[in-house]
Amino acid sequence: MWNSHIGRKKRTNYEESKREKGSIFSEFFQMFFGEQNHSEEKIKENKSKKVPAKGENIDTEIKVSIQDAFYGAQKKITLRTLNGKMKNFEVKIPAGIRNGEKIRLMGQGKPGENGGKPGDLLIKIIIENDPKYKLQGVDLYTNLYLAPWEAALGAKVNLFSIDEEVSLYIPQGMQSGETLRINGKGYYNGKGGRGDLIAQVQVMVPKVMTPEEKELFTKLQEVSKYNPRKQG
Repeated sequence: MWNSHIGRKKRTNYEESKREKGSIFSEFFQMFFGEQNHSEEKIKENKSKKVPAKGENIDTEIKVSIQDAFYGAQKKITLRTLNGKMKNFEVKIPAGIRNGEKIRLMGQGKPGENGGKPGDLLIKIIIENDPKYKLQGVDLYTNLYLAPWEAALGAKVNLFSIDEEVSLYIPQGMQSGETLRINGKGYYNGKGGRGDLIAQVQVMVPKVMTPEEKELFTKLQEVSKYNPRKQG
């Protein structure tokens, strides 16, 4: 009686042990195969879902004059949309915008997908030089035209910067190609200040002279021993 009980107990323990081992193996299999299948199903499920995506940005550029960039301006641009139609945009150019800086028009780019927000329109600003001013960094370059006697004797002259008229003292013997720097009269530097205005001297000779002017130049030619070709 006791022995047969032990036998049954041993068989029971053995069967439980088999079930426990089988359970461990099942968990092991699920860990490496069952979970993987579950992850793959989840990836497929995510792909099938329509996730909102923001539309792409559109990049373009416009050219503006130095004066418009310096003072600020309102510009109209026309772009062709994806469906081939033309669309007008109002672009506000802030005063002192830097060359190459971009203006962002929110929501004016390509449409989003699955209910996502549209992209933006990015407008790169290209500042164009003109015959009067050239922009280099934050400095403005302009020409200063002098008569021969102003360059030779020195003079006080007025020069128009981009926003006001300034007075300059020209030293004696000023040469073409030399420069005069006027501090703080250039372009905005983005830090509350301004660059410099660089005046490039150009000595000009009159193409048409009065009889008196011609006589004076002739007299100067006779008395002067100056020969620029023997300098240096």
